[in-house]
Parts: sequence; structure tokens; C-alpha cells
Amino acid sequence: MGTFYSIDDILGVAAVHPFYNAASHYPPSVDEIDQIRRFKARELDIGTRWLSWPLLHKDELYKTIHRLCADENPDNGYRRNSYISITGGGSGKGLPMLFLTDRDENYNQRVSMGSLMKACNMVEPSDWVLNLHYSGNFYRSLDLSTETIELAGGNVLCGGHLIPHERSVDACIQYRVNFLASDTASLLNFAHHVESLSSSTRSQLRISKIMYTSETMSRRKQDYLTSVFGPMTFFSCFASAETGPWAVANLGWATGSDGDNGEDARNFVFDSRTMKVEVLSLSVDPLSVSSPGERDWAQEGTAGHLILTCLQRLRNPLVRYVSGDVGSVQSVPPRVMSQFPPDMAEHLKMLRLYGRDKRFSFKWLGDYYEFDKMDKVMQSKEWGLLQWQVILADDSQMRGSDCLELRLLRRAEGEGILSDQELRQRLRDTFFLTTLTEKLFKAVFLHDLNGFQRSESSGKIVRLIDKRGKN
Repeated sequence: MGTFYSIDDILGVAAVHPFYNAASHYPPSVDEIDQIRRFKARELDIGTRWLSWPLLHKDELYKTIHRLCADENPDNGYRRNSYISITGGGSGKGLPMLFLTDRDENYNQRVSMGSLMKACNMVEPSDWVLNLHYSGNFYRSLDLSTETIELAGGNVLCGGHLIPHERSVDACIQYRVNFLASDTASLLNFAHHVESLSSSTRSQLRISKIMYTSETMSRRKQDYLTSVFGPMTFFSCFASAETGPWAVANLGWATGSDGDNGEDARNFVFDSRTMKVEVLSLSVDPLSVSSPGERDWAQEGTAGHLILTCLQRLRNPLVRYVSGDVGSVQSVPPRVMSQFPPDMAEHLKMLRLYGRDKRFSFKWLGDYYEFDKMDKVMQSKEWGLLQWQVILADDSQMRGSDCLELRLLRRAEGEGILSDQELRQRLRDTFFLTTLTEKLFKAVFLHDLNGFQRSESSGKIVRLIDKRGKN
């Protein structure tokens, strides 16, 4: 297992870190952190300090990160010895938002994740894995998933998202691949290709495991993949740029006597030594409260906003971060607990994840699109947009896939206003469209407001209509 830090040490460092203290221009140095751990943390009333510690919001966090990333002052240790990843948000404009973690802490966290994956037999030494995760354009999902699988004992072929389907099939047959790892959208794309092959070719495939990330694997998608590859076990990992990898799921944990957690929920298991998970009541708006009171927190087993404190990040601590996800925390059922070694099982908790808070964002093809950032892009003067609406639905041509329709009302073209064709290209960039995904995207230019769908109760135009899984 990796290294864990105490709440005392984490709050001691956080108290003088610019993420939480505006008076601190730069993060503390390694020597200063050592001093804090030995002396200063003991002087803090941690119990009282924790109860009043404010929530950390993404927008404020990234304002500080943006400043630190651009500051070359020798006293700025944030730019040194760091692992650089990026976060989503769907801006499609300019460079992505960076998130930096200490290189050694990042590796230790991957070690912990590998141990968790190995402990539940998610990855076994005999597994040969074809990894089709995205890489390039600053994304690190391929190297993250590859290293954690290898640390769990697996053997990985790094195909990436650009490898031709034909070559992936050849590799699966020649190297006896039994395990596919990728985001849900790429898995479905690959399955569509395999479905078109001859029965003799398909019969040579031996896929028995799938590890998916980014999107929920609905029952409809599971059934489709099983119809193509045959019986298999579905696994998932939960991670973000801010938190790193920290929880695993086996879809078999979602069934049986433990209850039905719904089409869009997933049951993850995590080691409570690596992440402190608090659940803020759904009746509380995390954007309008700074330091929640005792009554604002949900009871165990009750769904709410997930507030995360990483117990493996010390140099740049992540404390009470508003993740944007909705879920609940509960005890691990005995039948799941029995799959883990006793010395690990006593520290495990189950996270029931229901997905993103749809007031703030939506997810499509593995990427998060945050409404506040989309608003800024859509309001660009040159785009000339008066109204827009997103409609998500099941694709009628590609089984198991989701399509996105963007309805737009524009002002008349004129000086400084993009043509429809120019705007379509901007939309390709905004939604990261490729030759594989553009068939799932449709931009509809309307002539008046009659083409927008409205709320049945208020008659207002709703910016997101999600029809997935409702037909």
C-alpha cells in the first residue's frame, strides 16, 4: 500500500497553503512541511478547525492554480517535481486547466490503487490487457490506467484511442488478450466494429473482463457488450485530476440482496485511509454555503453532494473539495467484504455513486461539460447565439451509444459574426469531436424559439434534456 497522511498533518499544511490561505503566496517548501508535521500541527485545535473548515470550490481552486503555474519565481515550489494532468469542463477554448500533484505522492497513490485492484481480483497476473484509453493533448488517462493495472499485476498492451480497430482485433487474437480497458464510448465503438466481423473471426476473441472509466455503464450498454464479446465481468475505477484514482467497482456488487441501486448508480469500494468522504445534504446548495454546520451533513446511506479530502496528498492538499458528484457512503456488504484480505477489509467503505449534479454539468462520451464554462463560450460575441439547448438521447443507429443534439438560435450573420460553417468547426473543437464521434453529434440551427423543448411545469426553455435510457 501507499503512504497515508493524518488529518492533523494535512490541515497543518493546508493552513499555510495558497489554496486555502490568501496571505500565503506560495506553497510551503519541503523543509517547511517537515516543520509543520513535527511542531505546528500539534499546536492546532484540529477538532475545532475541521468542523469550521470551508468547502473548496473548483473555480476558486483553479484561479490559484492558474497563478502558480505561470509564476517562475524560484520561491514557487508548485511548479517543481510535479505530475501534470488536466481537468475537463468543456470550454473548448484555449489551453486546458492544469492540475499538479507531487510526483512521489502521485506514484504512492497509484500503488494504493493497484493494491485495491489486486485485492478484489479485478486484475490478476494472467491478465493480458488491451488499453484503449485516450492519450495526447495533455490527457493522462492512458498512462494512469496502464500503470495502475501494472501495479496490480496485469500485463498491458498500450493501444491508445487512435489504434485502428483492425489492429486491435489482430492484437487480441494473436496475444490472447482477455481484458479490455477504456472509456465507455471507445469500448462501444470497438464493439460496433467487432459486431461487423465474420463469426469465425469473432470466435477467436477471448474477452472475459472489461474495465471502463469516465461514463456510467448502464444495463443496456452491458447487455450490448455481452452480446458482442460473450459473458464477462465488468469493472470500473473512479478518479479525477483533482483526487487521483481512489475507488474500484465490480458491477456484480450492484445486484443481489444488497439492493437495487438504480440504472445510473454504481457501487464503488474505497479504502478510508486514502480518502475522507463527507456527504452534504441535497437540501444544501454547496455554492451558497462556506462552512457547513452539523445539520447540513447527510447521514450514512443518504445521498448528497460528495465532499472529498485526499489523505494521500500533503504537498498540495485537497481538503473538503466539492467534487460535483452525488452519492452516499455506507458499510460494505459482507459478501463484498469477503473478497478482500482482512487487513484491508477493516478499512473499506462503499460509495454509491449516482453521477454528476446535473445543475452544474453533464457528461457525454466520457467528458464533463460544465454549464458555467459552456455559457462563457456560447456567449462569445462572434458566435452570435441568442439561445441554446442540449438534448442527450440514445442513438438509433449505434446500439449502446449516446448522441448529443445542440439546438441553436442565432442572430443574423453580419460583421464580426461567424458563418454557420465556421461555427460548426468551433463546435467540433468545443465538443472534442473526432471522425469516430462526430456521427453522434448534431447541431441544429433554428429560426425561432418554437424549436426548443420547454419545461412542462413552467414553460421555460430547459438548457439540458436527457432522454437516455427512457425509450
